[in-house]
Amino acid sequence: MHHIFVDFEMNHIAGEYVEERAFSKMEIVEIGAVKLDDSYQEISSFKSYVKPEFNDKIEKQCTKVTGITTDTVADAPVLWAALQQFIKWCGEEEMTVYAWSDADLRQLKRELNLKEIQCQELHRMCDNWVDFQRMFGDMLGIEKRVSLKHAINAIQADFDGEAHDALWDARNTAKIFVLSKNESEFQRIMGPVIEAFKPAEPMTSTLGDLFPDMAKLLASTES
Repeated sequence: MHHIFVDFEMNHIAGEYVEERAFSKMEIVEIGAVKLDDSYQEISSFKSYVKPEFNDKIEKQCTKVTGITTDTVADAPVLWAALQQFIKWCGEEEMTVYAWSDADLRQLKRELNLKEIQCQELHRMCDNWVDFQRMFGDMLGIEKRVSLKHAINAIQADFDGEAHDALWDARNTAKIFVLSKNESEFQRIMGPVIEAFKPAEPMTSTLGDLFPDMAKLLASTES
């Protein structure tokens, strides 16, 4: 059993592609992923830039957030070719796919529809896809979405690499997953926070008073 952690970075479809934008406003321009074995050890990684098909440039906002430029993707494969490489890398063993939030899965489905990509392996991945951001919230007993960077801070770890680099985002998501599988360590680190969110008698102090870092975390609306 393999655990695949994946992340996509996206660029806007150009405004002149009106019909295409009815399917999706964005295109995937980077795929990053790490593979864990059934002992939760990383055994492989994958990274590919993707050349957009409905914009001849990478928009300034995308470059600002991700560092990806038009030159970065000039010689990159288009989505279907990149996905074929990704599928080959994933292999044939049974797997579960995880991503931080459901945004990546929604984007993939939109683009498969837009670009008329039919692939049994991709449909199998979509059927075994887990929103780990939601799972992390469930572990804490909260409904509000927490950014990946704040979640890393919450588990008292450093964020490896650069945020909004697809491979590093995937790897940091996997880091939280691995900790969650160590029940005693997860409870040691996150226990006070989990306990604080349980229904209780009215408190004289707010959670923000008790856990100022968590209060900042919950105030974030990043995905």
